[in-house]
Amino acid sequence: MEVTFKIKRYDPDSEAKVEDREYTVDVDKNASVLDALIQVREEQDGTLAFRAGCRAGFCGDCTMNVNGKGAVTCRTPVSKGMKGAKDGPIELAPLKQVKIVKDLMYDADTFHWAKFKAVEPWVETTKPPDGAEHVMSNETVQDLREAMSCTQCGLCDTGCTVIDVDKTFLGPAALTKAYRVIFDTRDNRTKDRLEKLSMKRGMWDCTHCFEASEHCPKYIEPTDRIFAMHDKAIKNEAGPASVVNHYKSFAASVKSHGWLDEGRLAIETEGYTNIKGLLKLLPFAIKAGMKGKRPMPYIFHKKRPGAERIKRIFDKWEGNGK
Repeated sequence: MEVTFKIKRYDPDSEAKVEDREYTVDVDKNASVLDALIQVREEQDGTLAFRAGCRAGFCGDCTMNVNGKGAVTCRTPVSKGMKGAKDGPIELAPLKQVKIVKDLMYDADTFHWAKFKAVEPWVETTKPPDGAEHVMSNETVQDLREAMSCTQCGLCDTGCTVIDVDKTFLGPAALTKAYRVIFDTRDNRTKDRLEKLSMKRGMWDCTHCFEASEHCPKYIEPTDRIFAMHDKAIKNEAGPASVVNHYKSFAASVKSHGWLDEGRLAIETEGYTNIKGLLKLLPFAIKAGMKGKRPMPYIFHKKRPGAERIKRIFDKWEGNGK
């Protein structure tokens, strides 16, 4: 089967820097895009640079853009690439948002390792007394195994809308690594870890867009795991006071009467004793007051229909020990 690739070449030492080149190869009908790339390098252009490792979908090294979309190329059939190309050449380009070393080869240090190192994804624990063991439930182990199935392909990070505007954001890949140790019952640094992740460009910068989960080929659901760390941080009162205050005010309002009091939410998020923060809200408060949005004690709020059902949901969540 003859297939043509249009590859975006990048050479930091050349004047052109970036150029597109086309290569045509004859490959097996069951070949992957990575198989074809290796064939191009071996038969036509030995200078073509890209990352590859296991060729079986375990290492995540061979991630790149195929026809404009991120893909693990060893798990992407050439036939699928041809369909996406719509009768044209299969277009290959390096990942966006990532520093490129050469051609399709990205800088793994800035893409992965620096951020992974920042979250310290290793268990720190003390030995149990008298030769006892650290026992974890099957449910916990299964959950951690799912998080550990991450191959570091980085597709979640390439889909992240926050990294689009701030490349220093830890990102869903590193936060999934953090989840693995935060929810490991053997680890004795849970609150400390949550506080560090609550700093700027940490887990609270996630915008809940679910793009990370949409892009994950292993269905690890990185976005849901970030939510779980948010919940754990709230229950451990870890991180910035405004975050904890925001949750408590939001929950108290909705749990009590089934609806959100936006005026109180803004004030209680800053904190009643935070004069500087409250003054910052003053212009907004004046405008809100003119629109009738004035904070009032909960006792003056009428309960909305279904408020009791909402309260039961809160009671169930707050009592499940997450």
